[in-house]
Amino acid sequence: EHRILWQPAEQWANYAFTDEMSIEIGGFYGPCFVWREKSEKWEDDYVRAKKKQRASIMCRGMISYDWKGPFWVWESETEEEKARATKDIINYNDNYGEEESCLNTAWWASEEWKELQIRELS
Repeated sequence: EHRILWQPAEQWANYAFTDEMSIEIGGFYGPCFVWREKSEKWEDDYVRAKKKQRASIMCRGMISYDWKGPFWVWESETEEEKARATKDIINYNDNYGEEESCLNTAWWASEEWKELQIRELS
């Protein structure tokens, strides 16, 4: 019976997958290994040359069954933006209890919550 209820298309439609990555331009990802004989003299061209102008961007994407979510590319933050974001995060963390309480009160008063309670407790 459990197998009959398994419907992959409908089941996977309830999930989304996200990933993020850093893309390096002009730089290296991971260590650089060099193999040479002990008697062999070291040469600088054994390793890749570093570029003077490197860039790094962060990307994040999301997919689901039969659906592609947004693809985000973050630009570098200025020192001012980093300081403002840090201040905002500290402020949010200091005041999240009040906001969480308001959100919980609204959720518990919603019809969706009441229907969920009836369905789960029946």
